[in-house]
Amino acid sequence: MQVTFCGYHTHNVNHDVISRPQGLAEYLFLLVLAPMTFTFADGQKVLAKRGACLLYTPGTFQHYQAETTFFNSFVEFTGLTAAFLPANLPINRLFYPTNEDQLNRLLQKIHQEFLLHQPESGTLMDLYLQELLLLAARGADHHQRLQEGENSLYHELHSLRLAMLADCQEEWSAEKMCDLLQVGKSQFYRLYQQYFHTTPNEELIWARLQLAIYHMTNRSMTIQEAAYQAGFANINHFHRLFKKRYGCTPSQYRSR
Repeated sequence: MQVTFCGYHTHNVNHDVISRPQGLAEYLFLLVLAPMTFTFADGQKVLAKRGACLLYTPGTFQHYQAETTFFNSFVEFTGLTAAFLPANLPINRLFYPTNEDQLNRLLQKIHQEFLLHQPESGTLMDLYLQELLLLAARGADHHQRLQEGENSLYHELHSLRLAMLADCQEEWSAEKMCDLLQVGKSQFYRLYQQYFHTTPNEELIWARLQLAIYHMTNRSMTIQEAAYQAGFANINHFHRLFKKRYGCTPSQYRSR
């Protein structure tokens, strides 16, 4: 992907209007930093608050006006293909990702590379654009989950999930996690699947296998010790899971 133009913390005159009936030839990713009213091709008007984002595709009608202060960050770019467009990223409509600061920092990095035009700036901007789109999709997904009910538990469950994956070698039974959240087991499993599209056991096994592989790179540690330090209490269970996941035994994997 190639950046054709961009702006970071852009200020136009108050109440300024951007009107492009035929759109742009490029993609436009826009991060709203002060309230703006967006008008869409069907005549619908939507007031966007700070933190709103919008990805315009080429040739799409564009019209937006600042309520008072005109303040945003944006990037125009070409070369976006289906392979780099996250399936869950909204296009040509407003959305509110939960990671505004992350996105704004990436837009700042893109802007700096665009202005300085140093060696490898093109490669870096391409990578930053990929990260921008992926994080925008993730942030939009998180926001959507927060709107789907039982919102008060999402942040608690998300924090617990991070703690489990960071310390996967510890004991993480369903009972322990239910006690920490003060929810029943069926509700816990249902919410975990709803929010993260997997199960805690699957994620825990994956994290422990990754940790075991890391320990196996240390040749002073036996495979059994690596398994135990990764949280596997039963070495036979570890071998079965490892072979099922990687198609070979831990010894064969290490010898490679």
